[in-house]
Amino acid sequence: MSDESAKHGGRRTFCKLCIGGLAAASAGMVAYPVASFLGRPIRVGSNKPLEIPLDALAEGQAQYVEFRGAQMIVLATHEGPRVLSASCPHLGCNVQWDAADAVFRCPCHGAVFTQTGQIISGPVSAPLKAIPFEIKDGKIVVT
Repeated sequence: MSDESAKHGGRRTFCKLCIGGLAAASAGMVAYPVASFLGRPIRVGSNKPLEIPLDALAEGQAQYVEFRGAQMIVLATHEGPRVLSASCPHLGCNVQWDAADAVFRCPCHGAVFTQTGQIISGPVSAPLKAIPFEIKDGKIVVT
């Protein structure tokens, strides 16, 4: 084997090692986020109920809370408290409470809902989802 062919063999080996190393690094860069995403997250206190003191809400006031990854609205009305999903059933945007008109408005497409979550207008086909709750020891408890 001549010096020239030995030099080219070394270059080929080096290029093969570089390509193999880059392929392994690329596979790792893809595999790690996928494995992290698919892995189950550890949730501390995920079985705890959501508790909101009744005296923390004034009539006509809405409080937005997150519970187990979902946005909810706790609304104090003269008929009693209500807990509704904040997600509009049409596109999933979070509805916003309009205290002046006592309605929920969706900023994405203009849907309007009553304080009980019923449809007033807009392209939606379902009302806001009511979330079951209990009142215990002066607190709204969502489990």
